[in-house]
Amino acid sequence: MFDDALSVVSDEPPRAGRIADQSLVGLSKAEKLSALRARMAAIDGRVGATEPPLRAAVDSSRVLSIAGGLGDALPEGGLPRGAVIACTGCKGPLLGMLAAATAAGEWTAVVGLPSLGLLAVAEMGGDLSRVAHIAAPGPDPLEVAAVLLDGVPMIVFDAAGGASPSRMRALLARVRRNDAVLIVTSTNWTRPDLEIRSDLADYTGLGRGRGRLRAVSYEISVRGREPHRSRTTRVQLTGDGAQKVRWATRETAAAAASIARTG
Repeated sequence: MFDDALSVVSDEPPRAGRIADQSLVGLSKAEKLSALRARMAAIDGRVGATEPPLRAAVDSSRVLSIAGGLGDALPEGGLPRGAVIACTGCKGPLLGMLAAATAAGEWTAVVGLPSLGLLAVAEMGGDLSRVAHIAAPGPDPLEVAAVLLDGVPMIVFDAAGGASPSRMRALLARVRRNDAVLIVTSTNWTRPDLEIRSDLADYTGLGRGRGRLRAVSYEISVRGREPHRSRTTRVQLTGDGAQKVRWATRETAAAAASIARTG
């Protein structure tokens, strides 16, 4: 296999159908072999990979960007447009996504979820003027969500029960047609394109019944329809002064704490 690969990048002039890799020109056969092995080891998913692959350029029109540590935990740094996303477990990261989307200028709507923490969204930097909250959507919340999908790019849908396959197909067609993001808080409605599970990992600041909460950490597991594409990231919600909080990955939070200690 390597001999075939080396013939493509040999020192002889390229013939028709042959592409020369100029970065290997002038190297000996052993050096070329070593360079090719290093490249193959860096390919994503290959056994023996020693470094992560470079992130490919992403079409921003296909992803609703989520800034900060939450975005680092999501594929391509945000939520795929034209997709249904199940967001289960702790609600903190869900509120963070609402905050990040509205802060970036996106209009959002929440159907159901009467205990929605709007104050928390504001403290995370969200713009509440871009959040429409329909806490009591009535007997047919699915119809409410369907109407909203024609004008709102991001909708959180929180309702018990399910729907007939025909109604779900119609709703999914609206999601795809409008390049919207539909976040459901239960997997009972449909099979999601992406599942985001948030679990409380730990917190700092409280001890033996007293103290002030300084940070909360979550384990965020993201899984697509292909099980081998799953990933888990720890993110932390920390105070940012002036009654504001921010999200950071564990590595970013640790670096910030080190800088704060050393000045």
